[in-house]
Amino acid sequence: MSGHTLRNCLVIGAGTVGSCCAWHLAAAGFEVTLVDRTPPGQSTSFGNAACVSPSHVVPFSHPGVWKKVPGWLADPLGPLTIRWRHLPWVFPWLWRFWRAGTEAGVASSSRAQAALMHRVVEDFDHILEATNQSGLLRSRGAIQFYDRPGEFEAERWMFELEAELGFEWRTLSRGELAALAPALNPGDGEAVYLPSWQNTVNPGRMTAGIALAAFDAGARWHQDEVTAVAASNDGVLAQTASGRSLQADAVVLAGGAWSNRLAAQLDRAVPMTAKRGYHTMIAEPGIELDIPVISGSRNFVITPLEDGLRLAGTAEFARLDAAPDYRRSKVLVEHARRYLPGLQETGVSEWMGQRPMMTDSVPVISRSPRHDNVFYAFGHGHYGLTQGPTTGRIMVDLIRREQPDLDMTPYRIDRFS
Repeated sequence: MSGHTLRNCLVIGAGTVGSCCAWHLAAAGFEVTLVDRTPPGQSTSFGNAACVSPSHVVPFSHPGVWKKVPGWLADPLGPLTIRWRHLPWVFPWLWRFWRAGTEAGVASSSRAQAALMHRVVEDFDHILEATNQSGLLRSRGAIQFYDRPGEFEAERWMFELEAELGFEWRTLSRGELAALAPALNPGDGEAVYLPSWQNTVNPGRMTAGIALAAFDAGARWHQDEVTAVAASNDGVLAQTASGRSLQADAVVLAGGAWSNRLAAQLDRAVPMTAKRGYHTMIAEPGIELDIPVISGSRNFVITPLEDGLRLAGTAEFARLDAAPDYRRSKVLVEHARRYLPGLQETGVSEWMGQRPMMTDSVPVISRSPRHDNVFYAFGHGHYGLTQGPTTGRIMVDLIRREQPDLDMTPYRIDRFS
C-alpha cells in the first residue's frame, strides 16, 4: 500500500492513548474502528493517579536508584515488590532497565520526554474542550513531599534537570504548604510545588467521554480482544477472540501493557514489561484536600477525585496474568495516615492495573519500519493519561505521512539494539 492514501484505521486499545488516537483520527476525517476487550477507559486508564504530570521527565532508572532497591524489597510497606517465582520472566527486562540508567541514558530519555511533555497541557485543553469535558480537569499544580529534608536534597538534581528542560518548581514554606493543603501533617519534611501539573477528577469517565466523542464523529466500536494481526500491501487484517475479522487500511497498536504480543507479529517485541500499580479509593475520607500530593519518600500519590480520595502507587513486577495482591493497596492507606492524620476509611475500594513500562521510560510512538500502514502508540508507563492527547495528535501526522512538530527518532520502535 506504499504511497496509497490510508483512510480506514483500526485502533487496538481503548485506554486514554487509544481513545485519544481514535478521536483525533475521526476528527481529521478518517474512518475509525476502535476495539478493546474492555469498554473505553475501564482498564488501566480507570485506576491511575489521575494526574497530568508534565514535569516528570526523568526516567525511572537512573544512577543511585539501585542502591535503594534492597531496602524497598525488604520493607513490607516499601514501594517495590517482585513476585520471585516470576523473576525468570521479568529478569531480562530488569537487566536492560538497569543498563539504561546511566548519566547518558538519563539525559537522552529526559530530553525525549520533555519534548512530548511541553505539548501535553495545550493538547489536553484542546481535546477536553472539543469533547465538552473541560470541567473534569483542575489546574492547581501539585505538591511533591519528602518526609525528611535530606531525602529532598538527594533528589534535588532531578528538579534541577527538569528546570533546565523548561519545567518550573519551587520549595514551599510551612505557611505556603499549610495554605495549599491544611490537612497535611508536614512533620520535619520538605515540600516542592509543581505548577505545571493538573489532575482530572475522574480519569475513567474522561477517557470514556473522549471515546464517545469519537463515536459521535463516526468511529465504530467493537468490544473484543484482538488475538492476531497481519499487514500487507492490501491492508491490515485483525482476528479477534470471538472469531470476528476486522479489515482496515491501517492499524494503530495502542494496547498498553498487552501490545508486545501483537507488535511481535507485525515487527518485533520491545523491552517492555507490566509494572503493576494499585489504588485504594476512599469515598468519605473525612478530610479536605484540593491538590494532588506526591510522596517522594514513599512513592505514591494522593489525588482528590469527584467520588473521593484516591491513593495510587506502588510497583509490583509479576506476569500479566497473575492475580492481584491487594495487600499492596492496604500499604497505601498506611502511608496516607502518615500524611493525613484525620483520614477516615469509609467507603473503601481497591484496584490493580498494568502500566506498560519501557526500559528507557520513553514510549513507542512510531511508524513501522516494515509496513507503511502499521503504527505504534504504547509503552507510556506512568504517563499514558498525560501523553494520550499529544500521542493522538502525532498519530494523525504519521498516518498522513506528514512530519510532526518534533523529532520522532527517540520514540521509534526499532531504537533498541
